[in-house]
Amino acid sequence: MRVRNLEQTKSLLKMTRGLCRKRRLLIPLAYIAAIGLLIVSGLGCFSCVTYGEVSAADWIPTTASEFKSYITPECPFVQEALQDMLGAPPYEPSKEGFDNIRDWVAIHIDYMSDENRWGTDDYWQTTEETLSMGTGDCEDFSILLSSLLRAYGIDAEQVYLVIGVDGSEGAHAFLMENWYLDGEWRAIESQASAQSSSLHLSLGPSTSHPDSGLDKYQITAACNDLYYYDKSFPWD
Repeated sequence: MRVRNLEQTKSLLKMTRGLCRKRRLLIPLAYIAAIGLLIVSGLGCFSCVTYGEVSAADWIPTTASEFKSYITPECPFVQEALQDMLGAPPYEPSKEGFDNIRDWVAIHIDYMSDENRWGTDDYWQTTEETLSMGTGDCEDFSILLSSLLRAYGIDAEQVYLVIGVDGSEGAHAFLMENWYLDGEWRAIESQASAQSSSLHLSLGPSTSHPDSGLDKYQITAACNDLYYYDKSFPWD
């Protein structure tokens, strides 16, 4: 697998919006009231929530530490969302719980492009922003899902947000993980529920799961709250 360095990866981030538009979910649902009450309380996860016009250059990660800072398993909003779906901790990770987390994100977060939400080409939302608004694009789904899985108890060496590139369609954010299949790495589509088919995405009819379409991407960066890679990867 040919990999790119951090500078090349940064230049690809603005392409994520193009493919994400093609992968929007078609099930609009309102965000739950409990998270809204948390937003009013003023608790923070990564930084204060700032709305209005933003600059893409100011709001996408450019260093390894910035990439890692977006994955926030200790965020009160993440922990509250986890309790909403699984009950009070402690948790004993199971395949059922893992699938429930995927399903919750796919159902409760609606796709919205950065251009429509923020008026800019690319903006990486914090978990707090995604949960408070109930919308996001591919990297926002991936940031939230990886944060929830880390908070659930999946080890940092077993789940990563990744950026993948495809020459014909641009870039896309999704997850790589090896917990579910006991050490076997697999790519998972952050916008799809555990059992959904491509019929739930705006990609045309298909009987295959969206996860199966991720193999075409060349991964250029991977991160979670503890690790960042852009030259070699744990699954190489």
